[in-house]
Amino acid sequence: MPRSDWLNPNSKKALMVFNILKRSFLGFLLAAVGWATVEAAELLPRDAIEVLRGDLKANRKAVIAENMQLTEQESEAFWPLYRSYRADVDKVTDHMVELVLEYADLYPNVPEQKASEMLGQYTRMEADLLEVKHKYLKKFEKVLPPSKVFRFAQLDNRYDLATRVQMATSIPLMSTSPPQAGDKH
Repeated sequence: MPRSDWLNPNSKKALMVFNILKRSFLGFLLAAVGWATVEAAELLPRDAIEVLRGDLKANRKAVIAENMQLTEQESEAFWPLYRSYRADVDKVTDHMVELVLEYADLYPNVPEQKASEMLGQYTRMEADLLEVKHKYLKKFEKVLPPSKVFRFAQLDNRYDLATRVQMATSIPLMSTSPPQAGDKH
């Protein structure tokens, strides 16, 4: 089969590959975080995402705890602030999950108007996430030395990037050809 068939987001083959990748991605991530006994195909996408997010949250906290090298006093100030930070980040990423699920429901036939709305939502979420990070890095500076705040920002950024790369590789690119007459969306 020509490689271009797999890359054409309007082809049935690309849709099939997307569905396989979606299940495989969820299965891979669940296995990677210790949920090998849970079959991704048995979970609804939202449930699988929530299981994954819970495990990623626990793993993230463990990585940060291990790498921050906090004193007892720093730890007492850092962890309550960290929990508040993650709660605020989760509020933003909850919207991102909703956007990804909406995209998956519409794919491959995303109408131009819907694509425009989704783009607006995406850029607002990115701005909101940056605002939360900025706000909390300033708060962390009040309870930790700058070198440890910078180290935290690096660790947090690495974890975010790894998560985003894994997600990005499992989500097909938006089609640039207009939906055909008779498409359901």
